[in-house]
Amino acid sequence: MKPGLSETDPDLVAIMDNFLYGEIYNRSNLLTVKQRDLIATVSLVTQQSGNLLRDHLSKTLDDTLSAVEVKEAVYQCIPYVGLPKVIDAIGIVNDVLVEYGISLPLESQTTTNENNRFSMGLDAQATIFGEGMRAIAAAGAENMPRSSYHLVTNCFGDYYTRTGLDLATREMLTLAILCNLGTEPQIKSHIMGNATMGHDKGMITELMYLCLPYMGYPRFLNALGYLAEVMPVEQPAQQKGE
Repeated sequence: MKPGLSETDPDLVAIMDNFLYGEIYNRSNLLTVKQRDLIATVSLVTQQSGNLLRDHLSKTLDDTLSAVEVKEAVYQCIPYVGLPKVIDAIGIVNDVLVEYGISLPLESQTTTNENNRFSMGLDAQATIFGEGMRAIAAAGAENMPRSSYHLVTNCFGDYYTRTGLDLATREMLTLAILCNLGTEPQIKSHIMGNATMGHDKGMITELMYLCLPYMGYPRFLNALGYLAEVMPVEQPAQQKGE
């Protein structure tokens, strides 16, 4: 049997566990255990870390995360990291689910069809980014830029409208995915999206710290810088209806 990392690299394991759990995960007090575990899940998918993803699922599945929540968190990565990385991750998730005696496929979480994915996707997009998002679609789906059409129907219509995770959680996970990718314009936009969904600067800061062990210091420091630009002072998060 091939020796495990704890046998071949005990120093690395000790450093990693102390930092990941002792200094980051266990010090988080603004995010629930479920939120922390979901952020770890999408971070591992984004970074294509199959071995760590399997280990993470073995610690969290049926303890803090349900099978549906795991699947939906992984699906939420698709618009941002692309299909190939997620298909590989889904293979690992499915293997673990089968090991746990969970029958596949899981119950469908889809709420849209070809007749309503545009309107429902636009509703989700406007909820997160404001009613101004409807302006670009005012001329109709056939007359809007193709990229905008796909964002509405696929990114938001196919994924954000699914059940299993609520809209605020999906937006939180999207920001974690983007921080792991290091994409500046989108990180800034989704910081504001998170604020609209009720996530204040303290919570967003904690999210970025939770991503640190997975994305490294350059992307972490960049993300903190973008947060300082978008939300220069602590302020209450916007609440829906205000």
